[in-house]
Amino acid sequence: MNERRLVPIAFLPCVMALLLASSAQAQSTVIAGGTVIDGTGRSIRDATVVVTGDRIACVGSSAECPAPAGATRVDATGRFITPGLVDAHVHFSQTGWIDGRPDGLSVPDLYPYPETARALRANPGRWYRAYLCSGITAVYDVGGHPWTTRLPGAAERDPMAPHVRAAGPLITHAGPAALNVDEEIYTFLPMATSADVQSSVAKLKAMGAQAVKVWYLAPQPARRAELDARMMEVGAAAKAAGLDLIVHATGLREAKVALRAGAVLLVHSVEDQRIDDEFLGLLSANRAVYAPTLTVGRNATRASVAIGLGQRFPIDDPGRCVDADTVAKIGNVEPLRPLIPEERRSPDVAFRRLEAVGARVALMGENLQRVHASGNTIVAATDAGNPLTLHGPSIYDEMEAMQAAGIPAADIVLMATRNGARAMGRAGDFGTLEAGRIADLLVLAEDPRTDERAFRTLTHVMRAGRLHRQADLAQR
Repeated sequence: MNERRLVPIAFLPCVMALLLASSAQAQSTVIAGGTVIDGTGRSIRDATVVVTGDRIACVGSSAECPAPAGATRVDATGRFITPGLVDAHVHFSQTGWIDGRPDGLSVPDLYPYPETARALRANPGRWYRAYLCSGITAVYDVGGHPWTTRLPGAAERDPMAPHVRAAGPLITHAGPAALNVDEEIYTFLPMATSADVQSSVAKLKAMGAQAVKVWYLAPQPARRAELDARMMEVGAAAKAAGLDLIVHATGLREAKVALRAGAVLLVHSVEDQRIDDEFLGLLSANRAVYAPTLTVGRNATRASVAIGLGQRFPIDDPGRCVDADTVAKIGNVEPLRPLIPEERRSPDVAFRRLEAVGARVALMGENLQRVHASGNTIVAATDAGNPLTLHGPSIYDEMEAMQAAGIPAADIVLMATRNGARAMGRAGDFGTLEAGRIADLLVLAEDPRTDERAFRTLTHVMRAGRLHRQADLAQR
């Protein structure tokens, strides 16, 4: 049996290149000696993981999992092996900066949105790379341009891409026109009438969407009955089409309406008031998933404040996973500063805005604790693609925010692996380290059961049986 050891990168930078060359030719790879945290709540010390082709063949002790003849052996002594992370809320048709959200801050001379949108469609690979580099091996795109519905098939065949599930354009009563350009570049479908609802769901079904996403903002009191009825109609149409209903609803009242309509995934926290027992009961009755996205609003505020102050906000990207073009755009704030009203550019206003968003995050954290205590299902989800919520490394900040809100680190590991796979409808394929699952796994230098910051110590990523050194996946 060939043997290799996971050595510190700084000492022997060429060792993993040799390992990858031999792994590509070998039928099997054996990762031995590490502590397996398998995504089911079980951990195994001094474990052996046998990978044959793109599948996990065995997880257990060395006696339970003998190495096949000719297998390449990887020594993971002192390391921790987990399933690949799942980000259950991303947007491939957004950039991580303001050029992907012209409904917020429009700069057509500097960032012409149609050009940005076409560039995103032409090169989803930079987001693929950023995700794998950060340890994310599966993502759920819960709203985007029509072309995103073609990503799942293409990504599944690409070992350098995460698994993808995609919902396509959002159905809404409130879509900003800036995000609808033409018949190829649009984000929103209507729900103004019953006919609109049927047509919009049928259009999503025809384009290959894997879910129906509703952007359900709090309606004015005079329109509540009308729009609540439309929400119920969307739920019924989605069920008839065989599609999951997922809903953006950040108000408690709207979240309850969404659950009554049949939502199986709430893609944001309730952030306007404390959740109650009725909400928790609806969540449980639907067996619905709660995706808190604690950091996205704070990040968007930070982006706006940084532009107003003329300061580049530092990027939290320990693995250098974000591509150089995106980093350069985020650093180019001076041309944007005049677009922020002068009265919002002062440090005093900046501090007040950050304090306000901090209070909202605190309430979301309190609600997250209640959902966790109730036993309902929670996933790790970032809303990647929004300003400063970057594709890939934003998962670290999100999981750490969940821990800061009081969720035990060991539970967050399950939320970011097994639960995410369940939300994507792929629990039988990935999310846990079990025989027969696709071989998507991570090797960490530190233990994520005690602190989520351990995911920042990622050293290796395996996707579909191919082992990569994290540093080799970096984009800059």
